[in-house]
Amino acid sequence: MADTFAWFSQHAKEHESTPGDKLFKAPGVEIRHESLRRIFSNPGLPTGTRDASDLLCFSCDAWQRIGFIQSQEKRERHSSPSGHPLHILQDRPDLVREIDIISQQVFGQEVTLDSIGRSLILRVGKSKLPSPKVDEVTDEYWADIERLPEVMSQGDGMRSLIGLMLPLVTASHEVALIDEPEAFLHPPQAFALGKILGELSQSKSTQVILATHDRNILSGILQSRSEVSIIRLDRSEEEGSLAHQLNVEELKQVWEDPVLRYTNVLDGLFHKAVILAEAERDCTFYASTLEYLPQEEGAGTLPRDILFVPAGGKDGFPRLARLLRSVKVPVVVSPDLDILNDKNKLRALVHAMNGEWSTLDRNYDRATAQFRQPQDKTRIQDVLQSLNSIFENRKSDAYSSEVRREFSAQLRAKESPWAALKSYGQLAFRTERAAAATLLEGLQQVGIVPVHVGELERFAPSVDVAKGPAWLPAAIAAGAHLDDDARKHLNALLNAASIEPR
Repeated sequence: MADTFAWFSQHAKEHESTPGDKLFKAPGVEIRHESLRRIFSNPGLPTGTRDASDLLCFSCDAWQRIGFIQSQEKRERHSSPSGHPLHILQDRPDLVREIDIISQQVFGQEVTLDSIGRSLILRVGKSKLPSPKVDEVTDEYWADIERLPEVMSQGDGMRSLIGLMLPLVTASHEVALIDEPEAFLHPPQAFALGKILGELSQSKSTQVILATHDRNILSGILQSRSEVSIIRLDRSEEEGSLAHQLNVEELKQVWEDPVLRYTNVLDGLFHKAVILAEAERDCTFYASTLEYLPQEEGAGTLPRDILFVPAGGKDGFPRLARLLRSVKVPVVVSPDLDILNDKNKLRALVHAMNGEWSTLDRNYDRATAQFRQPQDKTRIQDVLQSLNSIFENRKSDAYSSEVRREFSAQLRAKESPWAALKSYGQLAFRTERAAAATLLEGLQQVGIVPVHVGELERFAPSVDVAKGPAWLPAAIAAGAHLDDDARKHLNALLNAASIEPR
C-alpha cells in the first residue's frame, strides 16, 4: 500500500477538498485516498483499478485531442492541483520549451504559452519584445502577444498533433493508446511525429500503443531506435480479425540495409498482396499493366489493393519476403529468368517463400543442364570473324541503335550459355522442356514467377531505346504494358497471389 501511495504522489498532486477528505488530482483525474485503499486492499473487486485508469493510461482519438489546446482559465492559487495540461505548462517552462521544439520540428513554427490574461492560451510564434516581469506587463507587450494567432485557429494537422503532445509531454502515463496519430498530417510531418513518439516513449518510460494505416509513422518510429513491436490485423468474413506479429529481427535487417530502408515495403502491411520485383521500373511497368486493364464486374481486388515493391536486385527478395510473410501478407516474387543461373540463390528464395527445395531440385538439374555444360574458351579472332562476316558489306552504314544491338547480340553469343535466358526467355530451353515447364510451375506454386520472356526489356523488343531511364516511358508510350506478354505475366502474378486474374 505504501508503494501505491508513493507512486501516486509522484504522478499527481495531493489535495484536500474538505477536511479529512484527501485525494490525488491530475489533469482529467481525481481519485480519493479511500478509494485507493479499497481498490488495492481488495483486488477482486469488480471495479479493479478502473477508477485510477485515467492516471495510468492516456487514450483519445483525433478529435478529442484537439480539445486539449482550447484555452483554460487559470487556477485560483498556484498550490491548486492542475486540472489541465496547460496548467502544468504554466508551472513548467521546460515543458513549454519541449512543446515548442516539437512544433518547430514538425511545422517549422514556434509556440508560446500566453498566461497574461485570465486564461492560458497556446499561440503560434514569439513576441518581438523581451518578456516583462509579472507585475510589469505593458500595453505594448500585451498587444504584441495578442497579435499572435492561437494554435486553436490553425489547421487540423497542427491542432491534432499539439493536442496529442500536450498530455504526453506533461503527464507520465504508464500506457498511451493513440488512434490514427497521423490524422490530418502530410507524409513528412507523419514521419516526424513517429520519430517523436518513439523518443517520448523512451524518455517518459511510457508504453505507446497506436493504431495506424501510415507507413510514414512506422518509419519515423523505427528511426527513433526505440523498441518496436508491429501487429498486423487481418480481417476476413470467415475468421473475423486475426493478429499477426511482424518478425522484428527481419525488420531490423531490412531497416539496416540502406537500399531496402527507403523502399515502400512497410506499405505492404496495408495491402491485400505484395509483388516484389527487381527494380523500381519493373514495379512501374507491372503497375501500369494492372491499372489499365478493365475492371471486371464483381472482381474483389482493385489495382490499389496490390503493392509493387522494388527489392533492389535479387539479393533483396528473401529478406522482404520473410518480413511480409511473417504477418501473413500474400507475397509474390517476380525475378528475371536468370534467377536460375544461381542454384544457391534460387534455393534460398524458395525457402524464404516457405517452399520445399527437394521437390524442385531434380527438375532444376534437368532443365538447366544445357546451360551448365563446359564451354570452350572464346578467342578474340572468333569474335572478330563473326562480326566481319555480318558487317563487312555495311561499313558505310550509320552506327545506329539497331546496329549496336546486332553487335551486342554477336558478343553475347560468345558469352555464357546462361545469357540466352534473358535474351530468349523460356524459348532458351532447347532440351528438357518438360522439366523446365514443371520447374517453373513448381516455382509459381510457392509464389515465385520468373519473367517468362527473360527480362523486363523483352516485353518491348521493338522499342528503339536501350536499357536505362528512357526505356520505361518509351515502352509505355508504345503500349507494351498492354501487350499479350505483359498481360500473361501479370495474370501469372495474380494467380500466384491467389487473386482472381483479369
